[in-house]
Amino acid sequence: MNRFLKNILLKLIILLFFISLIVGGAFYFNYNHKIDYPAAIINKYQRLDSLKKTAKIIICGGSSSSYGIDSELLEKTLKKPVVNTSLAMSLGSKFHLNITKDYLHKGDVILYIPEYEYYYGKENGDDFLYTTAFYYPKVVKDFTTKQKDAFFEKAFRLSVEYYIGALNKNNDKGNKSLQYKRESYDYLGDNISLRSSINSKIELTLKNRYQKLKSKKVSKEFIIFLKKINAEYVKKGITLLITYPPLEKSQFDNRFLKDIDKVKRETGITFFGNPNDYLYSADLFYDSSYHLNGKGRILRTKELIKTLKEQLN
Repeated sequence: MNRFLKNILLKLIILLFFISLIVGGAFYFNYNHKIDYPAAIINKYQRLDSLKKTAKIIICGGSSSSYGIDSELLEKTLKKPVVNTSLAMSLGSKFHLNITKDYLHKGDVILYIPEYEYYYGKENGDDFLYTTAFYYPKVVKDFTTKQKDAFFEKAFRLSVEYYIGALNKNNDKGNKSLQYKRESYDYLGDNISLRSSINSKIELTLKNRYQKLKSKKVSKEFIIFLKKINAEYVKKGITLLITYPPLEKSQFDNRFLKDIDKVKRETGITFFGNPNDYLYSADLFYDSSYHLNGKGRILRTKELIKTLKEQLN
């Protein structure tokens, strides 16, 4: 091997070592973090694991379900253990349901509550999904092949962004709200930081959520994924039910209805309840048209329990 090739090889080894050091450090500093919000995913896996030999209700979805459901009341009323795996829309619909796969028991009920945007895409999540892997590498087992490939492509950039963010945190002495900390989640998986809140910070906007969609075409990928995972559930004696998220009423659009109906028809999955049952006034939401405050959470949970009891009976 001539000197030129040796130099190239040496530089590649140094580069790989540098990349490994940067990425490895991001894993080291974030793993099982006691404060940061994405680390809340760990508690959800632990709850799933503790119930894997028990028939249970598993709630899946985005942040509308992490804020908007009182799982303790649901558990007491339906007399069945509950785990709320919901964390953020940014995890994507595929991860929302794939997280359940290793923890299923015959008789489980999967309660999936996709935000309306999921009917039009968002299956694969965004950077937030990959960021959770730094806090809990085990999540990668529930990534699709495409998501695993994307993680390895993005790991270095996300690691660099972590270090930049850490420096900014050191310069910013302000305390982040409890709402966006790991400790905001209880052992059942609910974000309880707004449980006592009756405040509302949201402002009405000119466009509703349908009008803000980048694409108004129902996602074929979403339909295919739902059909596939439902077939897996059925083989294992698991029931998949889909219902609707809470939403500030000015953000709803009746055009959602025909698209939801299309997904119902093409997947054959049982949908229950009615979107109108979960439309509430602005004063019941905190900082997003999907994030109920404490008062809204109570109303939504009672409605959910009523319709779910009817469905299960």
